[in-house]
Amino acid sequence: MSATARTADRAPGSHSSVPRWAWVVMVLLLLVAVVAVTVAVFAPRGQQSLGAAPEEGAPPAAPVAPTPSASPSPSPGQTEAPEQASGCLGGPAELDAAVLAAQEQAPLTAEGAASFAATVFRWATGSPAAPFQADTAEQVLSSDATDAAQAISGTQDAAGTTSSTSFADGRYYVESYDGTSAIVSVLGTGSGTVNGAAVAEAQVWGSLRLEAVNGTWRLQDVTDGRSVEDLERIGTPYVGGC
Repeated sequence: MSATARTADRAPGSHSSVPRWAWVVMVLLLLVAVVAVTVAVFAPRGQQSLGAAPEEGAPPAAPVAPTPSASPSPSPGQTEAPEQASGCLGGPAELDAAVLAAQEQAPLTAEGAASFAATVFRWATGSPAAPFQADTAEQVLSSDATDAAQAISGTQDAAGTTSSTSFADGRYYVESYDGTSAIVSVLGTGSGTVNGAAVAEAQVWGSLRLEAVNGTWRLQDVTDGRSVEDLERIGTPYVGGC
């Protein structure tokens, strides 16, 4: 898939007849060799599974779950919903810790869902993968998470490459929201290196279905969702993205 390739328009949350787990694609251009290299940064890796032991050290401590709320209003300790979603909730680095912090901080609002979605996207698409990604995924995923969502416990790393997604110029569109679930389509910018050399940036996108569980958002499903053109046209810019 080239940098200008687009997904076919379909209802967000639906799947094509052939499962498409590699729904986020980073395009890496080797300028010297004039060769296009595509790195799938949101694809399943069969040998990894949720709950796998971390590579070394101890995983980040889980945040204390807020008191469950019977309404969409923020739980005690959570911030009020911003007018627009944050593209850097949880911070720019230490992505395992960032996604858990974002989960704790994101209110159960449409904007909170969009903020959490951006951080989940950053956490899942980083390469090399966050060191405790499989362990962290147990806290990020819902109990009924689809195979596509569970696949994010392992990022497909290509030798000699790095990749990351930024929402500094990102956009989001809330497809649906009812206080207990949300579908959010996001558009970000991917960058990376090959053998230490920076390569061209590329647009990365997808749709995330979230469920409210015990006062926090959890990831239930991922799809390629809307086209880039749609998100550029109707998406709301993130604020404070990273």
